[in-house]
Amino acid sequence: MHDLRWPTYAPRNLMLESAVFDDVAPGRGSLRVRDTEGNVYLDAVNGIGCLPLGHAHPKWIAAIEQQMRKLVGAAGTFFTAPQQQLAGELAARVKLKDARTFIGNTGTEVTEAALKLAMRASGRDIVMVFERAFHGRTLGALAMTANAAYRQPYVACIGEDRTAFATMNVVRARFGDLDSVAALFEQYGPRIAMVAVEPIQGEAGIYPASREFLVGLRELCSRHGALLGDDEIQSGSGRTGKFLAWDTLVGDDPSLQPDIVWLAKAVGGGFPVAACVTTGAHAEHMIKGSHGSTFGGNPLACAAAVATLRIMDEDGLLPLAAAQLPALQAIAAEDPEPRVKDVRGSGAMIGIEITGDGQPAAPLGDAMQRLGVLVTVCSGHTVRLLLPYHAGANELRQIWSTLRRALA
Repeated sequence: MHDLRWPTYAPRNLMLESAVFDDVAPGRGSLRVRDTEGNVYLDAVNGIGCLPLGHAHPKWIAAIEQQMRKLVGAAGTFFTAPQQQLAGELAARVKLKDARTFIGNTGTEVTEAALKLAMRASGRDIVMVFERAFHGRTLGALAMTANAAYRQPYVACIGEDRTAFATMNVVRARFGDLDSVAALFEQYGPRIAMVAVEPIQGEAGIYPASREFLVGLRELCSRHGALLGDDEIQSGSGRTGKFLAWDTLVGDDPSLQPDIVWLAKAVGGGFPVAACVTTGAHAEHMIKGSHGSTFGGNPLACAAAVATLRIMDEDGLLPLAAAQLPALQAIAAEDPEPRVKDVRGSGAMIGIEITGDGQPAAPLGDAMQRLGVLVTVCSGHTVRLLLPYHAGANELRQIWSTLRRALA
């Protein structure tokens, strides 16, 4: 088809039309979608992890419809009940001291909020991030993103000898390597405002950090007076079986918690919602006018997010999410595929790495689509699954058998 959008996406040549409810249990969201030609697909993309409840969960729809009939928009200078409810729900789940929340629309927007907060709260001007990281596409978030092709010609970082529109004070350590983090602290310590980490690197190919690494980051940040930022845009909101991937990997010891946590994608259940959460003491540095968003925290979006979080609890979805990775690993062990190098991740955030030179998984997105399963491919080598949390063994078996057929 002739695409009237900017050519910023690699098109899948598929026009999706609707969710499919033929096999959906009452009170559940759909796991499948239909295209305009009537073909049905199991959807393991889900807006890149934005649909933890599946498509069109009836309680989620009802909450949005109810709010639409009351109040849709309000300036951030006014209080609304849905906004305060969402801040309360997040404070109960992101257990930072006297937790305070900035509500936005997208992941990159709350990454920018975290950057501003870190600078103001620390009085410093450098941020440390990691190789392979992805944090977003606005200028600050883009500087934190590792892929140089995404950053050109917009942003150059410390140590990069090239001309760009903006130069950002960002340095990169090796993911999983505490020695490289310590070395950057030795070099830039008094200037480092924040170390920002994805506990599971998603766009890179689903690489979970070790507990030792994350605890070590906490210790180094505390020792050097830097804030520790936890990017849970893709890994958070229950995807790993606990609300934060940090808690799945590290535990809930208050002394080991990050200072700033930011979320998007799944937190709205499919509605554009994002949030940056920090302690009350740090939040006080964000004075009037220091950040804002016209649509951020609007009552409709907040009602959608509150409904999403409550449905997760009511339907017991987090344990179901936690079961997905071990279930797929068991299926893979029963029916081995020699070209699969690894099945890794946590809960409902799964990467299937394919062996081979170059980008061996690159053709699999289209090949599996032709066979009725929608997936994304990360870094050319890993098939990524971001299913709704109630997807189970039947869906995982379909994905595995489809992957094997596509490889054949």
